[in-house]
Amino acid sequence: MFGFILHRKPYVVAHWFVPLMDFQSNTEVFYKALEEEFKMREVPDLVVERILFREGGWLSPKRVYLRLRRHRTVLEVCSASFGTGWYFSLRAAVLPQPLLWWEVWVAILGVAGLFASYWHLFGMMTAGIVMLTSLIFVLLVFLRARTWSSLDEFLLYLPVIGAIYESHFRAESYYRHDKDLIYTHTVGGIVRAKVVEMCAMGGVNDPQFENVHNPQQILSPKKIAKYFPHAHGTPV
Repeated sequence: MFGFILHRKPYVVAHWFVPLMDFQSNTEVFYKALEEEFKMREVPDLVVERILFREGGWLSPKRVYLRLRRHRTVLEVCSASFGTGWYFSLRAAVLPQPLLWWEVWVAILGVAGLFASYWHLFGMMTAGIVMLTSLIFVLLVFLRARTWSSLDEFLLYLPVIGAIYESHFRAESYYRHDKDLIYTHTVGGIVRAKVVEMCAMGGVNDPQFENVHNPQQILSPKKIAKYFPHAHGTPV
């Protein structure tokens, strides 16, 4: 669902990893175990999906990550070999919702073209009524989405419309913020527990979770300042 958002570069707010020397595991078994765990837990609004990240440039190999997404908050999980060892990692991140100028112009031209078509077919008055009715309908959808989580999520990832909805219509509240914190804490805790379980299966009973205090960003500093002016860390 919403596959086109997978190419957006995330802003990383927290990161930990578990390095294991002379250790081997199985990525597919680990991911499937997490998928089954989350299916059983019934975490609200959680979308579990596989995503491919390139190791480097366009021609580099791809690495499979497990993305645990709730709205625009995501946890990116990786399990992979490193020489004769293995590592597990988790990044808590936020997917930006930028409003690009070319998207605005395309939207304006699309609306203008639609209005011109109605004007040509039915006259100016009918075209005006149709466009006004459409605008009222969009506003009603925006208001309804504030209490309907599925519609809220759908609107968030639409080009142009999503940015307008989030900045002017989406209601922020203590409750919404609390749910985001509970989501990252709960889901992150489940991933940690599953890592401990996988390590125990390989004979390691006390894996060391290393916290990264300054997570590396894929986004440029300019884009971080633009999309996340009040960026701060999220515990996982």
